[in-house]
Amino acid sequence: MKKVFIDTNIAIDLLCERYPWFDDALRLFSLADKGMMELYCSSLSLATASYIMETRKLSSKEIKESLDLFCQICTPTRVDAEVVQQAIRSPFDDFEDALQYFSALTRKADVIITRNGKDFIYSKLPVMTAEQYLASLQ
Repeated sequence: MKKVFIDTNIAIDLLCERYPWFDDALRLFSLADKGMMELYCSSLSLATASYIMETRKLSSKEIKESLDLFCQICTPTRVDAEVVQQAIRSPFDDFEDALQYFSALTRKADVIITRNGKDFIYSKLPVMTAEQYLASLQ
């Protein structure tokens, strides 16, 4: 089964119902819910998503309920001292993207799904948009 790592922007697309990207994010989660892939995202993504959800005036209870449902389908990966050091030593220009990348490696992800592929030019993993990945499954 494919291990699919989603970047923060994909998590936020789903949790905040951001259009036009929400539909593709929802399709990814639906496939994972049906056992067709394993979804992962970094724990850092959850913190960022919760902040964005707060700016949209969701209550603490609503945010926690949404994150709980999210984590039933998408397993958070660790961002620990080793991941941080790998990100610091990496050639990635964007530190947050480096954290995402090395966090994906902790779960041996097969692919990274993001809307910012250009930020992952040093990735040894395939990097696709949700739309591209879903099309590749056809």
